[in-house]
Amino acid sequence: MVMNIIEESVKKLEEAIHDTGCDDGAVTLRRNPDAVNCQYERGACMESCYGGRTGEFVTSDPVEATTKISFMFGAELTRPQAKSAACAILNVLTVFLCMSRGVRACQKPAHRPCLTELKEKITGKRVYSVEPIPVLGYELGSSVAPDPQSADIILINNEGLVNEQVSEIIREYRGKKEILCIGPSTSGVAGLERLERFCPYGT
Repeated sequence: MVMNIIEESVKKLEEAIHDTGCDDGAVTLRRNPDAVNCQYERGACMESCYGGRTGEFVTSDPVEATTKISFMFGAELTRPQAKSAACAILNVLTVFLCMSRGVRACQKPAHRPCLTELKEKITGKRVYSVEPIPVLGYELGSSVAPDPQSADIILINNEGLVNEQVSEIIREYRGKKEILCIGPSTSGVAGLERLERFCPYGT
């Protein structure tokens, strides 16, 4: 059975922490209703806490639990809730291991300059977003491509990362088109899969 992109990332993390003892550590998942979400993400902020570090994943399927990292290893991560939980854990573990950074959203004053920088990065290109990103839809207008085949650049945000088609899209177009992960929620998978990520003001 072909693994999805999140399962592949979990496998790479498992290999990276083999014999380190990290897999026996407990990670806590909790909602943070006071968090300011990234402007490119929609949903509830689910924080992941491990080893004094905190990551986050924005999702419509938040989980609140304390579990071992190893719960992900070998698991079929097909349900949106399981994917979201795994991404949150990947985010905090990769920052703990110094494999990624910018795993928490910036504050609202940074939203406008961030959007300006993203627009400059993708200007003149046909853009396909795996899942709709309202703030970009308003800004890009006719630059929005109806499908990945007709796009120059493919955007993946938090919702795009748990989309059922995203793994196939990445496999089909990696190396052929620019694939850009945006926002803090994509930090773990982007870091482990060596995908380009845009999050200049994340903390």
